Amino acid sequence: MKTRILIMGTGPVAVQLGVLFHRYLQAEVAFVSRSHVSMRSKQFVDAVRQAGYVKATVQNEQHLKLTGEMTPSNVFPSYEAVEGTFDLLVLACTADAYTATLRQLPDSVLQQVESVLLVSPTMGSNLIVRAALQTIQPNVEVISCSTYLGDTRVTNADHPHEVMTMGLKKHLYLGSSQASSAWMTCLAQLFAQIDLPITCVSDAIEAESRNSSLYVHPALFMNTHALQAIFYGTKVPFYVYKLYPEGPITMDLIHEMREMWQEISAILQAMDVQPLNLLRFMVEENYPLRPETMDTSSIAQFESLPAIEQEYLLYVRYTGILIDPFSTPDVQGFYDDFSAVPFRKISQNQAGIWEIPRMPYEDYYRTKIIQGLGRTLNIETPMIDVLLSRYETALQQFNSEQPHLKKSQQFFPQAFEDDMTCIQQGLNAH
Repeated sequence: MKTRILIMGTGPVAVQLGVLFHRYLQAEVAFVSRSHVSMRSKQFVDAVRQAGYVKATVQNEQHLKLTGEMTPSNVFPSYEAVEGTFDLLVLACTADAYTATLRQLPDSVLQQVESVLLVSPTMGSNLIVRAALQTIQPNVEVISCSTYLGDTRVTNADHPHEVMTMGLKKHLYLGSSQASSAWMTCLAQLFAQIDLPITCVSDAIEAESRNSSLYVHPALFMNTHALQAIFYGTKVPFYVYKLYPEGPITMDLIHEMREMWQEISAILQAMDVQPLNLLRFMVEENYPLRPETMDTSSIAQFESLPAIEQEYLLYVRYTGILIDPFSTPDVQGFYDDFSAVPFRKISQNQAGIWEIPRMPYEDYYRTKIIQGLGRTLNIETPMIDVLLSRYETALQQFNSEQPHLKKSQQFFPQAFEDDMTCIQQGLNAH
């Protein structure tokens, strides 16, 4: 009997994963849409209905193992419309939508699910999802990825069922809520087939903590210069990874980044999880530096160095990737402008409602959850508190200046009360 997989989501991530599950597991794959409330989701449903397939292509030939097309076994028009039995439930939506998504699925479906895969969780998502499912499916296994496997996009808005993966991560971490997991083995084998190195760790929250954006995005996106660019725009482009004044990176920003890393490390230690050597993770698993820029002993000793040396090394790391140090210079000696990633400004969706870009809104949710973990564990997080307060103040200021704009809920400070309750329940049972 074929494995049956239900993917919650209809975006590029969902399509790429669906193709992989079909190609390597010979699974029957169904998708769940929000076509009754989302114009983008409805376009996906209509496109699949007309074409009869979803398709994944790649930008680079070395990633051909990710390509393929498949016919979904079903594309449900809404969460409530889902029926049938599924072996694996894949949450390919943003982490802030996990609990709301699960609560809209029929209990009869959830009761039959053996395992749930969290594709892009935050630190604590595994606890939250298990607590949310406790009364419906207390024995469910929840598996967390450190992050999504790559960078996948829709390249033609008229064909949302066809996606392209532009790049693949260097390394992923997987962690399960159960000690012995057939699905962990299965997923590790799948990722091995596409040449993606995997480390299976003993605790799901360890896997969730192996995502550098948790540590660096709040400082990069929740500073006054970045918030100005996001909410009000700038006369010329303002770049996420450049030094001030081309971008937000200053010594103060680096100080805030290091402080947040320390606070997350304290939370992990309280949960008996090994903290991250942030510098090593950045250099080895994100973007490498030339050995002339920084010696390996500094990277290895990073956690034991004085604070001022840690901040110096983090600053050097960002200067070392202002250009792509491994690119070929042009005739004038200029290397690829690696750091020229502009801040995205707030924009209107197809329904005319103003929305905040995924960065920083997704980072806001993630950081609130980390703050909630700290509070539940009685760990002070003064830097995280400052970053969140700064972001929420920017929301309130924008709302007071633009009271008549049609805005999404993203523009209002949120407590995420359901998820915070789940954190408390999850930690009590941990």
